[in-house]
Amino acid sequence: MNPVFSELAPSVIRAMNARKRPGDIDLGLGEPTLKPPVEKFLEALKWVERNGCPYTANAGDPGLRRAIARRYNHPRLSEAENVCITVGSQEALFLAIKTLCTPGQDEVLIVEPAYPAYGKICQLENIAVHRVCLSPQTGFAPDAERVLAAVTPVTRLIILASPANPTGRVWKDDAQQALAEGLNRFGDRRPWVLIDEVYRELCYVDPRPQSFAHWYDRTLLAGSLSKSHALTGLRLGWLIAPRQVIEAASKAHQFLVTAASTFSQQVAMAIFSSPEPLDAARGHYRQQRQFLIQELERLRLSYIIPEGAFYALLALPPHAQKNSLDTAIGLLENQRVLTIPGSAFGAEDWLRISWVAPASELRTGLERLAAHLVSPSQLDTNLTPGTNLSPT
Repeated sequence: MNPVFSELAPSVIRAMNARKRPGDIDLGLGEPTLKPPVEKFLEALKWVERNGCPYTANAGDPGLRRAIARRYNHPRLSEAENVCITVGSQEALFLAIKTLCTPGQDEVLIVEPAYPAYGKICQLENIAVHRVCLSPQTGFAPDAERVLAAVTPVTRLIILASPANPTGRVWKDDAQQALAEGLNRFGDRRPWVLIDEVYRELCYVDPRPQSFAHWYDRTLLAGSLSKSHALTGLRLGWLIAPRQVIEAASKAHQFLVTAASTFSQQVAMAIFSSPEPLDAARGHYRQQRQFLIQELERLRLSYIIPEGAFYALLALPPHAQKNSLDTAIGLLENQRVLTIPGSAFGAEDWLRISWVAPASELRTGLERLAAHLVSPSQLDTNLTPGTNLSPT
């Protein structure tokens, strides 16, 4: 057996979810509770009735590739040839890492707190990983200088997300521009930057920031319809990148999966062809976010205000005697509330919650969580309950 698998730890997120019992309140898995647009499936089914369900081109249906490129219209990345249709955004992440990085030679810089799959994919590919953590004192605010200081002579690829999982933070234009200007000073050894944009449509910052591709030419973007359209099971994503990168990535994609599901691509085509905006669900999540903040303040929990996505990081109180994993397990076993330990993302003293549950369920879950975490001794610390850790 390949020895890498004996060293590869399973997903903590999935392991916690597997412990969930019927009746437990789920504030853990990032699974939208909205219903998907069924009419788009019916449109795809009509297409199948007319055309069958054949393979598409390896890199995806040309019409869908063109629709995605036009929808996002990133500078230098606005043609069908700049898009590869993938089996979810996670395959897009894998293709970017595999295509650009050479084992034993290159290093990937991961900006934490971060989705754990980034590091796991590098481990599978035997790619060295270097990590830089944003500061908890600023609520893990994007910090270009902190990232630039972590770049080494062998940094080939930087991975970050905006909006980010688990923090919900968004890289705004000023931080993006500072990062791009700093990276350009590296000249010929400028690293590539992979932006995970799976939550792009769920951004609550006005005006919405530009894509990093606006500022930096060595940019790759991974996205999908999973979160914006409650289509996690459709497994339809994309990688957007310069043409030469897409050509190389499509070779790996071809031998891994041949092509993404034809039916899934037709559902996506119906969505991209619709006059309805892709961010139509954002209004629902804005309201849910306001309810979340109201409840966190009422319960005097310390948190980071999410600027995007549908997660929030809650600070473990200083009096807590257990690490984040033990705390999450205790919450599930004793309070029947599923949360995800911050250690899974490189943020040990935190818990991640997902706030997609119906309001009444979310309120009950937060009340149980507060009862488990908050104690009078917390009032004697520097971090008091109800602290908003996001800088203005």
